[in-house]
Amino acid sequence: MTPTHLPIPPSLPQAAGTTEQLVRQLVGLGGVEVRDSGATRGAVTVRMLPEILEAATHALAGTAGTRLADMFADNGGDAPTLRLVWALESGYLVTETEIEGDQYPPLSDIAPAAFVEECEIYEQFGIRPAGGRPLNRVMLPPHAGPGFPRLGHQPAQPPEETHAPHTVGGQAFEFPFGPVRQVGVESLYYGLVTSGEEVVDLYLFTWHKHRGVEWRLRGTTPREASFLAERAEGLSAVAVGWAFAAAAEAALGIAPPPAAARTRAVALELERLYNHAAATAALCQATGLTVGQSAAEIALERLLRVNAAVFGHRYLFGVIDPGGAGRAPDADVLRRDLPGAFGELRRAADALLATNSFVDRLEATGILTAEQGRRLGLVGPVARATGLALDARLNTSGPGGGYAEGSPYAEHPVKVVAAEGGDVLARFQVMLGEAAESVRLIDEFLDAGTAADRTPLPRGGGTGLGWAESPRGEVLAWVALDETGRITRARLRPGSARNWRGFDDACRSQNVFTDIPIIEASFWLTAAGLAR
Repeated sequence: MTPTHLPIPPSLPQAAGTTEQLVRQLVGLGGVEVRDSGATRGAVTVRMLPEILEAATHALAGTAGTRLADMFADNGGDAPTLRLVWALESGYLVTETEIEGDQYPPLSDIAPAAFVEECEIYEQFGIRPAGGRPLNRVMLPPHAGPGFPRLGHQPAQPPEETHAPHTVGGQAFEFPFGPVRQVGVESLYYGLVTSGEEVVDLYLFTWHKHRGVEWRLRGTTPREASFLAERAEGLSAVAVGWAFAAAAEAALGIAPPPAAARTRAVALELERLYNHAAATAALCQATGLTVGQSAAEIALERLLRVNAAVFGHRYLFGVIDPGGAGRAPDADVLRRDLPGAFGELRRAADALLATNSFVDRLEATGILTAEQGRRLGLVGPVARATGLALDARLNTSGPGGGYAEGSPYAEHPVKVVAAEGGDVLARFQVMLGEAAESVRLIDEFLDAGTAADRTPLPRGGGTGLGWAESPRGEVLAWVALDETGRITRARLRPGSARNWRGFDDACRSQNVFTDIPIIEASFWLTAAGLAR
């Protein structure tokens, strides 16, 4: 159960060979155009006809080292365009297909990770997979009528409620919990089917947190949009802000100055540290260890005070600026205060791991397998705890062709922390290992030099893909700018949007009713990151 460190060599293999092989395979299917002019920068873009979309998805989903990272739509042309983002071993590939009519092939039958996105697309654009499979309500509330703000058109029929059909019989009963749960916790509705102890089924309502962030971004400039982008998931403000800024920079064909890129990396690792401390406190609360919870919350408070002293904001808002960084860290304060704050977390964690009653509640609870992680497209500590060493920091090519002197993570390679248990204990141990790695990386970034600097944003249009590794896993952003530099479509995909789909499976893996809060704490997701 001990987490392992997987060193990544400084010279990563280029994605070109793998990408070229995939593109050749797709071209062989016929009706494919590899786009150069006007294509998404930061990724290879392949435009294909609707009739080969299903075969192309089969080919990509069946390729080792390739996973479906996102799927979304936009109304930028004569018909809605469906885009699938595929993560390769060290890069991304985007397929785009214009959908004529209101249906497209049922892609989640091929790549199950696509199901939640199929539901979102139906809610927002009114197009759906063929075959009549029920689509759940994900983002829009039941009262969303014709006048409700959408990115596209209202669906012909309303979505289903967000749970799979099930039969409640014998001694089983359905226990409703939420959406108001406790003070300071996001609105989230659980439907728990239980016999009183074992969890038979679980479903979620997440639409209470929908704020229409992507709809609000239309017509804004990248700099204006940053305020909303980093609030799509406030506990991942740096990661989502970085992915969005990188997408805009890729669309405009620019890159941040190297010192500003390192500033972003310092803020990103501080964000990881305080989130992992908060998850530790939540695990203690869920297991009833009030002393451990207090110790973890002391560490969390110290880390938040470090953030405020170093960057001027406890939750690191305003650090990321399209083109660079809006604030520089106070390196002297960070070097002075961070070791003590992290030491507080490390002492609390060591005491928890030596407490049998705590470890017993975590071990063999909320188990996920590596196969489930691959099938559902999970990311971050949730995926790494199953043995999948996925980390967006490993993709150091940089949107738009690369940073002037390489990504900060190319200069200072990250050691990925992974485990194989797939349970709550494995996720906790991965978080602790990552926290220690963040402290090491911050020291290296500071030594290399940081600054509040930015590259001016040129006037012009284009489309771009950006990414970052949040405390919850890979964050993706896709941005389309018109010729005046204003956003026509922006897609934000936080890590929570991928990992909630694994939460259901983890809760059903022979757990009892009182295990559910422990599993939720170990996932450490936000409802806002899914509902946006």
